Amino acid sequence: MTDFPAARPLSPLERRILTHLLTAEFPGAQELRNQLPETRVMGQWGDESPSVDLEVPAGFPAAAIQDGIIPATGTVTDDSGQLFGELLVWVSGGRLSALEFTWYGDTAPTELPDPVLVTVTVQ
Repeated sequence: MTDFPAARPLSPLERRILTHLLTAEFPGAQELRNQLPETRVMGQWGDESPSVDLEVPAGFPAAAIQDGIIPATGTVTDDSGQLFGELLVWVSGGRLSALEFTWYGDTAPTELPDPVLVTVTVQ
């Protein structure tokens, strides 16, 4: 993982992706949505990776949700409709902790997809 010199706000695309993934209804979703305005990016998962570590200030209300991946997954297709990967949101201590872009195939993505290419499902 490559750390940024300092934390930074979510990019507009990161915010749109997280907002889209958190439209799903599951226990703790509303609290996680409420955290978005205060969520900051703390580091990237490699020089070319669009996956990032997130931080929400400790004083911000935590969601009543188990640590790990939220129960909503974003399935990503490419422009031709073929499956390309998945977007996962990680939570730690009831706070957003990471946005991960996993992929199928040999070519790793270097940027997040357009949210219109993401279908959100709840497990």
